[in-house]
Amino acid sequence: MSLKNKKLIATMIISFAVSSCVRLYNGSFAQPDFKLIQPDELGPTVEKWEDGARTKGNHNEFEWWYLDAKLEDGSLFVCYFYKVHFIRDRFFIGMNYSSKEYGEIFKLKYFKKNEVSFAKDSCKVTMRNNYFIGNLKDYKISLDPNDFDGFGVDIDLSARLKPYRPQDGVIKAEEDFFAWLAAVPDGEINLELNINGKKSQLKGDGYHDHNWGNTPLQRLFDGWVWFRGKTDGHTVIAAELNTSDERGGYDIPILYVANEKNGMIINRFGQDGLFTKYSNKIEGLYNKDNEPYFSSFDLLTKDGCYVKISGKDVIDNTNLFKRAGLPWPIRWAMSQAKIDPYYTRFDSNLSYELDGNTEDGYGVLEVMDLK
Repeated sequence: MSLKNKKLIATMIISFAVSSCVRLYNGSFAQPDFKLIQPDELGPTVEKWEDGARTKGNHNEFEWWYLDAKLEDGSLFVCYFYKVHFIRDRFFIGMNYSSKEYGEIFKLKYFKKNEVSFAKDSCKVTMRNNYFIGNLKDYKISLDPNDFDGFGVDIDLSARLKPYRPQDGVIKAEEDFFAWLAAVPDGEINLELNINGKKSQLKGDGYHDHNWGNTPLQRLFDGWVWFRGKTDGHTVIAAELNTSDERGGYDIPILYVANEKNGMIINRFGQDGLFTKYSNKIEGLYNKDNEPYFSSFDLLTKDGCYVKISGKDVIDNTNLFKRAGLPWPIRWAMSQAKIDPYYTRFDSNLSYELDGNTEDGYGVLEVMDLK
């Protein structure tokens, strides 16, 4: 066989491998669109079971329970309890702790199926000696230092605000869906930190949400931005979901504003009267050929509410294929197709303006690039 023919065959094999990986990742070209009218049947009151396990372990299902805490010394703690059922069942806990004393700490721990349990009637997630338990009002979260290289934490979270979900919290394209519940939009945190046996007590503000779905996220969305934060007077949750072209190519903004006195003040879901703008292109974190993402996110309502979110310090920046342990040949094939999903989280500044009054605050900004 001539060298020319060998090169041609090699090129064809590589092209086939790349095409196969892309099809496996993105799914079929023929996928149902998201509809403008989304599920709205549960009513305004969130029940305890809604924060319990919502998936059964079927193929392609996933679910996670998330918490972040801004502490009185300026440090930030994030953790998430995950279950995914893609190629195989996987169960894990991830955590980040960012402080002046310890810098950036990240840990990820996987567990066996016989080491985990998930209740359906309320939030009760256990992974060996680690747990995330609560009832929409009070929660206890614990990480065992034996599982996280000497890093342990015990947290009490007490809700200040009622749970929030836009409509039913479910975004559907026929039978494919992604769901989100902000079980504790804002709460009081009491935390005991244990780092290599050195213990300390801290207070702060916390947030807990719960996500689940039945379709790999990249088959629904190209990416999203999400934020939760506080000023002295208000709690703000903001997001924009960017659906894939195969699903209609819609952008779906979300804005929630509340305070302890009045409860929910703003609840906007979708593009009716809610406008978004991005600025401050993120440089140096992603492949230079990637589509642009931004660390400043502004939202404006037709009623004159203006929210400005400015990403400041990077808390986490991760190539999702590497974190998932995807084999190098598959990562390489995906990179040839310009698919290299990243997840980035920023410690952020917040400005909230309404009726001529401006309040400044802080929060966590998340940028998810799924493609």
